[in-house]
Amino acid sequence: MVKKILVIGGNPHLDWFSLFENELLYGTEEIQVDMGMWDELQMTSYSDSGLVINLKAASVVHHEKQKSNRSFTPDFLLVRSANRGVFSQDWRNILYGLMHSNVPCINNLESLYICQEKPIVYGRLRQVQKRLGKDNFPLIEQTYYPSWESMTFVSTFPMVAKVGTAHAGFGKMKLEERGAFDDFRSVVALQNNYVTAEPFIEWDYDFRIQKIGNNYRAFRRFSTNWKGKGMQQKDEDIVVEERYKLWIDEASRAASMGDNCICALDGVHSKVDGLCC
Repeated sequence: MVKKILVIGGNPHLDWFSLFENELLYGTEEIQVDMGMWDELQMTSYSDSGLVINLKAASVVHHEKQKSNRSFTPDFLLVRSANRGVFSQDWRNILYGLMHSNVPCINNLESLYICQEKPIVYGRLRQVQKRLGKDNFPLIEQTYYPSWESMTFVSTFPMVAKVGTAHAGFGKMKLEERGAFDDFRSVVALQNNYVTAEPFIEWDYDFRIQKIGNNYRAFRRFSTNWKGKGMQQKDEDIVVEERYKLWIDEASRAASMGDNCICALDGVHSKVDGLCC
């Protein structure tokens, strides 16, 4: 029997056809793989006949089949990137269709749904903190504003304000005083996203904890940019402490219905008091 795996998103230059070549599932079942970016696929989910994926010809070709449009009926999904981008890319309707189909996925589709919006993830992490205590599960304090109209009170400066759910430093500003906050508020009024605000942490490095199955990795990142990750950074592997395992295990469970098979957690190390959060 042949099992069909569809890889969605991630690095288009990574050749999943070669990675799965000659591999067998449970040692007996042949694996057939296809891959595509979010913007290369359309789908239909039928309650009686399942999920049909229509893939466009790929911009980066690893296999002959990618040169033309094609259809694929996957038995399993491997999603390698978020279904929303910083330049108004939005494939949430595709995600909803995948959820409608009930085709199994890594990570599970419920976790992808939850992680679409960072305030939802933060709320779940707060539940963990309430159970374990602030010392055992530290979080940066955060304020949520649903719109510019509610941005009337702020408790501390300097602060970092973020518009909506964005990545790679986009939609984020460091505000030093009330006048800058009011200017930022006037810009927020021109769009419909929510805003989150946090006290600015004087940090000497930020760090990432990764978990894939039962394998853990931790590394810290040094940057000349206050936004940190992705900005002129240098990475350095560090020892995976027991507290790091606790944090990533709890975050993995919090951001899904059950454990995530693949999970990452970011934090910063304060140069003032040496605390991580």
